[in-house]
Amino acid sequence: EWEPHQSTWLAWPHNRTDWPGKFDAIPWVFADIIRHLAGKEDVNLVVASTREKQMARDILKRSHVETKRVKFHIWPTNRIWTRDSGPIFIRNQQTVALTNWRFNAWAKYPDWKHDNQLPDRIGKKLKLQQFTPLIERHGKPHHVVLEGGSIDVNGQGLMLSTEECHLSKIQQRNPT
Repeated sequence: EWEPHQSTWLAWPHNRTDWPGKFDAIPWVFADIIRHLAGKEDVNLVVASTREKQMARDILKRSHVETKRVKFHIWPTNRIWTRDSGPIFIRNQQTVALTNWRFNAWAKYPDWKHDNQLPDRIGKKLKLQQFTPLIERHGKPHHVVLEGGSIDVNGQGLMLSTEECHLSKIQQRNPT
């Protein structure tokens, strides 16, 4: 999180069930976030359609966002939590790549398949090498589930997480 970076990836809010009774304010909050980010870095904004792109552009304009640093990507998403569903970018001295973990909506919601495609879409768009974490389960490869927000790293090879996020029997992300 603290390493220098070129851009932030966000998805435009569209799933009203994520903010019951409060959704109307959420696009304006996102516009404010994007306004602050776009003053310092590029913002890659995922929108579901050309119609949603136009709606987002309108709100961004009305919120005085400098859109020359906002790059739109028309890809469907189920939700907007790119911190959890998006790729984790990694680097060494020469190369930037990404990890393409499986996302399953916190083992909680049935609609996650669009979000699970986000790392691959971003990797292909940026032409970056992808690492897909796999383990063997029942003699077959299993794409390991991880939400990006469930870990914290220090950029020096250490990662902090919890057993519950990865091995919980209640919200099973990686059974057995």
